[in-house]
Formats: sequence, C-alpha cells, structure tokens
Amino acid sequence: MSDTITNSSAVDENQKETQADTSAGRPNAKPSKSGLYTIVWRWHFYAGILSAPILWMITITGAMYVFSTEISEWRDQALLKVSPQEEERVSYDRLREIAASHAASEDLEGMVVRSDPAHSVFFLAHIEGEPGNRADDQHQRIYLNPYDGSLLGTRIAEHDFFAVVLELHRSLMLGTTGRILSELVTCWGLILLASGFYLWWPRGKKNAGVWLPRIKGKFYAVLRDWHAVSGFYLLPLIGIIAFTGLFFTLVLGTGFNTTVKKMGHWPPEWFLTAEAPAPSPEAQPMKLDQVVPLFLEHSRSGEDAVAIRFAEKPELAHKAFYMIDDDKNSLRTVSVNQYTGEKFSILDPPDLPFLYRVRLWAVSIHMGKIFGMPTKILAMIASLGLLGLSVTGIWMWWKRRPTGRSGFPRAPLPQSLPAWGWALMIVVGILLPVAGVSILLICLLDWICFSQLRKKKAV
Repeated sequence: MSDTITNSSAVDENQKETQADTSAGRPNAKPSKSGLYTIVWRWHFYAGILSAPILWMITITGAMYVFSTEISEWRDQALLKVSPQEEERVSYDRLREIAASHAASEDLEGMVVRSDPAHSVFFLAHIEGEPGNRADDQHQRIYLNPYDGSLLGTRIAEHDFFAVVLELHRSLMLGTTGRILSELVTCWGLILLASGFYLWWPRGKKNAGVWLPRIKGKFYAVLRDWHAVSGFYLLPLIGIIAFTGLFFTLVLGTGFNTTVKKMGHWPPEWFLTAEAPAPSPEAQPMKLDQVVPLFLEHSRSGEDAVAIRFAEKPELAHKAFYMIDDDKNSLRTVSVNQYTGEKFSILDPPDLPFLYRVRLWAVSIHMGKIFGMPTKILAMIASLGLLGLSVTGIWMWWKRRPTGRSGFPRAPLPQSLPAWGWALMIVVGILLPVAGVSILLICLLDWICFSQLRKKKAV
C-alpha cells in the first residue's frame, strides 16, 4: 500500500537516529517512532516482494471468476438456449433415457431444469475416478433439447474453463500445498493492508501524496502516490474481499467449519438426501413427469436453476437445490417423497442456524454475489486493485534498486520494536496461524542471516 521503498532517505535517517541512540550509550532507550516505521516498512517490503507471484495469480483468477455466470451463459448459448415450440415437450422420463444413452457412466445422479421454456435440460452423470480417491471423480453434463430430445452437446464439468480458473484461485492446481500457499498469501495480503495503512498515515502532511495522488513530477513520486493513495481508498473493499476469502481456506476455513459443527450450527439436512417414510411393498416410484413439476412450483420467478438429485435408494427422497446466479445465500432445498409426491424439508437460508448463515454470507460477499451486479463490480475492482498495488510496489522497488544491489532494506536494531508491537505480532500469529508460522520462520531466517553477516564484518 505504501511504497515499498518509500521515502528511502527518511528510512535511512530513522536508522541513523536509532543507531545514534545506541552509540551514545543508551542501548535501552525508548523505541522511537522512526524505528517502528522502519520495522513496519521492512516487513511491508518483504511481504510484498515474496507474496507477489501467488498474489497475482489469485487476484487475476478472482477478477475473472466474478463474471463466470454471465460469460458462461453467453459462451454456452448453443447448449443452454432452445426455441420454444408449440408442440408438446418430450417427457422427462424419456429425456432421462436419452441422456443415459449418451452418458459416459451408468450413474445418472441428477438433472437441472428451469421454468423458462427457452432453456434446455441437462443431466449429470457421475464418472468415478481411481478407487478410494474422490478427487479424481468427474461429472458429465448432457444437454438435451426438451422439445425434440436432440443432443445439444456434452461437457465434463471439471474441465470447464471457469472450473480450472476456480481451482487455480483456490489451490494453484497444487492440491493441499496450493491451498496452504493461497491461505498464506491471503493472510499476508491483510497484513500488507494494515502495514500499508500505517505507512500511509499523513504524519503532518497536508494533501499531495496523502489524499490525492500527484500526476506531475518525478515518475517515482507519482508512482508512489498512486500506490499509497489508491491503497488507502481501496483498503476497506479489499479487506472485506480478502477476509471473506479465509472462509474457503484449509486451516482457518476448516477450523471455522469444525467450530460450527461442534456448536450444532451445521445443518446436515442442507446437504444430505433426506429419508422418506418406508414405502409399502406394492408402492411404485413416481414418474419424473410427476416429480419435476412439484419442484418447479418452488422456483422463484424462473430465475432459479433447479438441480434435482435423484433418490438413490428406496428409503430416500428426491431432493432439489435452487440457486440464483450461483449465490449460496439464495440456496433453497426441497425434498419430495419419490412414492407419494409429498413435499417436506423445505429450507431457505433464513431457516438455517446463525453461524452457518455467516458462512453463506461470507461466500456470497467474497464472490461478489450478495447484491447482484453492483457487488460483482466491486469484487472485480477489489481484485484488480490489489493486483495494481502489488505491481506498483514491485515496480517501485525495481525503479529505486541501486545498480548491482538488491535494494533490500537493512535490519533495524532489536529495540526498535516496542513491547506492544511484539504483542501485536503474537496476536496476529494466533488469529492467522498460517501467517504466524511464516512470521516465526522469517524471524529465524532473518536472525541467522544477519548474525552471519555481523560475524563476517567482525572478522
């Protein structure tokens, strides 16, 4: 947020002042503000440099995924849109038979329908991967024209462009290792925002470079202003998007989910297929043509994509999931007895326990779907804004880097950090455990490197 080599002369002066205090026989002198500024600036600098490559990947993929629904619907018009016909539609049971004939697996686990007559119907076939490894499982989408039963096309959901974008965003396509790295960079992104805000603080400055960026003058000064000032204005927006992203992470996200379950706020009926009363021996399952209209009755103004999961066993019910624009906070579930057509276990987000609703809110906010298009635009601005801050930070370091040298800041004196600063680092390490471990490793590496450097100078 603040320039990564910002005010280098001021930093040098801060270091000189601290060194002067020590050389004057006051090694225990009270830490100065300038010394604290140097430490914060140094951590801001290293965090920005080290997190940049992964941060760029996360922000670019995040900005792309925000409009995944709109782009996918435009791209897949040939699969999703059909011309309504006056003649009677093909029965859903016949469509199921047609889909089964085109499926790469015998396991047709569900279908997706809409009340909009201009929409196609697609079925979902579950393709198992390596035994015991569900991560290799795939899902084939089979798109059919409901008026003549013709095949519009097939697609493997996991191979879709935006599925790959999402996987890059969440785990860098590196599995568990990638998820930890993504969480680490997200945590450091929050630290960068906080430390950048401290470095931006006016400290007596009036206007230029504080509230408004300069557009004339030395290139470095202009670049620094746009980095710092835009960072200040974007801080709340980026902070919200980054913080809600932690609900997806391996350590903090899993920890939150575990806490929700322990407190009894995790609704199993939200996910699992509900059980229905035991059928009589002579009972026969209802036809899909009877079941689907029951589910469509709960569709909201034709905006919902109604995903129906077929009952896999006689004692289970059919279950439908309703969602508008992939917004988890709009998710509704309805279960239907496959023998009687009785509708039960109808759940909307307001019916869920509070802590689980917090999770849904976080997911929708992070994806920019909480209030539709306006928040999508804000989410994209947050992603691209954070990318811009990182790029300008690296640019400033490269611009001011001395010829033949790294341009990395020197280590401040140990007493430059006040007691409350150490306490703050401990609190941050506890609240953001992945970042806390990295802070310990960085401090250890820093101590080893500079200890060796001082030994060499002594020799």
